[in-house]
Amino acid sequence: MFVLKGLLRADSQENALVFLMLRGEGYARAIAGFYGMPVNPMQKQLARLEEDGVIVSELIGRVRNYRLNPRYPFIEPLTALLKAAVVAYPAELKARLLVQRTRPRQAGKPLVTARKRNETGE
Repeated sequence: MFVLKGLLRADSQENALVFLMLRGEGYARAIAGFYGMPVNPMQKQLARLEEDGVIVSELIGRVRNYRLNPRYPFIEPLTALLKAAVVAYPAELKARLLVQRTRPRQAGKPLVTARKRNETGE
């Protein structure tokens, strides 16, 4: 979904910025995979954003990890604009953006939702 069409060059740029704002950090393949798009356009947009000073990156092994540049002079207005754009996103996409699984579940472990856990007092 391309909400900031008049302000940004491409929807992949908006996707990258929103992903990095909500998740804190990410790499090109993870961001592209989340949105179901090819990796190459995402890598190009991330390189442009880094060249412009909006994001910064670091190599972790062979993977280049990106995050928003805290020293960017307009970081506060940019994050406010991105948060306003996220409000216009569909609820399903917002939920997927906010949920971040960092490790796999143990095999055979039963799924207990937060609501069930709070109701039973466990």
